[in-house]
Amino acid sequence: MLVAIAFRLSAQLQDGSVAPDFIAQDILGQTHHLYDILDSGKIVVIEISATWCAPCWVYHSSDALQKLYDTHGPAGDDKLRVFWVEGDPNTNLNCLYGPNGCNGGSAGNFVAGTTYPILDNTAIANAFQITYYPSIFVICPNKRTFQVDPLNADGLWEKARQCPVAFGANNAGIFQHDPGTELSELCGVQELAPNFALTNLGNLPLTAASIELKWDNITVQTLQWSGYLSTYDEAHIYFADQSLSNAGILKTTITNINNGTGDDDFSNNVHNNIFTLAQQFNSAQVLLKIRTDNYGEETYWEVRDDLGTVLEHGGNQNVGPNGGGAYPLGTPIGPGSYPNLALIRDTLELPANGCYSIHFSDGYGDGMCCDFGTGYYRLFNLDNPGTPLISGGEFENYSRRAFGAGVLSAVTDLEQIGDIQLFPNPASDFLNIEIGAGSGAEISGQIFNTLGQLQHSISAEKSAYGGNEWHLPVSGWPEGVYFLQMKIGSGTVTKRFSVSK
Repeated sequence: MLVAIAFRLSAQLQDGSVAPDFIAQDILGQTHHLYDILDSGKIVVIEISATWCAPCWVYHSSDALQKLYDTHGPAGDDKLRVFWVEGDPNTNLNCLYGPNGCNGGSAGNFVAGTTYPILDNTAIANAFQITYYPSIFVICPNKRTFQVDPLNADGLWEKARQCPVAFGANNAGIFQHDPGTELSELCGVQELAPNFALTNLGNLPLTAASIELKWDNITVQTLQWSGYLSTYDEAHIYFADQSLSNAGILKTTITNINNGTGDDDFSNNVHNNIFTLAQQFNSAQVLLKIRTDNYGEETYWEVRDDLGTVLEHGGNQNVGPNGGGAYPLGTPIGPGSYPNLALIRDTLELPANGCYSIHFSDGYGDGMCCDFGTGYYRLFNLDNPGTPLISGGEFENYSRRAFGAGVLSAVTDLEQIGDIQLFPNPASDFLNIEIGAGSGAEISGQIFNTLGQLQHSISAEKSAYGGNEWHLPVSGWPEGVYFLQMKIGSGTVTKRFSVSK
């Protein structure tokens, strides 16, 4: 069983692969050529199933594909095409219409009420390397394909909308954007490596583009790209590493293409990543409560430190950290599997004060809530088990949350940290730093830019009665975001400010 599962996970056509072309007749005798459809600018959604497959029948009966086809097919806004493929070689044509005359098994009449094309074609299933049913693929006009879960019509359309679709003469877009982190919550200083695929969606070649990266509306980097991209060609763009510590918005914008030529569709020229501050627990002991849904064996979780090292894990190890959505026909019960509708309590004994993250994956890809039971996960301060600081459960494949554990500054009674004030902010000529701390605490600091480069050092000194002050000239500094890291006693505090002329 384990060998079969491993084969299933490795054999399925990988996301981002070029879709295999096919020319096939549907059961009504009409011929369909996949690449001709894609070349016409249409998105294609394919479900590959088997008539004997009970979950396939349940999904078919939900009319998700039919509703998608009605809204976005030829009779709707005409943006996509839908195909249903019978991929099992051991069934005959009669199986599509129900059990009568069927060899191989049939759960019902797949033809009745279906207006999109049905293909009885094992070769297509083999070309897409199908190893389980149902397998649903979205194929973009650039011929890239990616697999999706059995979603409703709205969910399928949201996935399909991620496809780059050519429009107009001059048109560039941001796709496959990756901020460089799985976490949208910041604990301490988070290092990011933003990148994306610059894609030509115009009929004319894309030869130049100006690209801007902003943090909270302050430009941190501008890139000038030049090259030659035909329609649907891509160039991968990498920004310099960014160091973030406070909540804000990381905004990527294509500001100019082809040396000033207007973009025919600006809607895909902007991408925002919203970052919030992580929750802070009051000690290195954190209480975790998990309630499983009707399929407890689908849950797996890990706690990691800020270097990605796994410190503790629980749940079905067959699902694992990368197993979200990998078992559409049911998850095999493996080591660590939880019972259904169970309540699990675990005290996380973290090694020290610092930044951590918790990662949940679901084997089926429907989270822990709410279609099949109201499961959840919650994290509490150990001394307050009634009020969670972090709650989750309603997700698809994964849920990932950052958090801090223990006080940020471990100092003695004589080294209590007071307010840290930075003004003016933004600064133009001078930056004033004022710190109040208990008498006798040693204070030192460093200032970094968003590339993590040291901009200025503050020499160590003892805290004075009434507070310490610094008056830094910044008129010669480049505009942008900076991070002040002050070490006060044995604790460290980070503050963000900007320089603007």
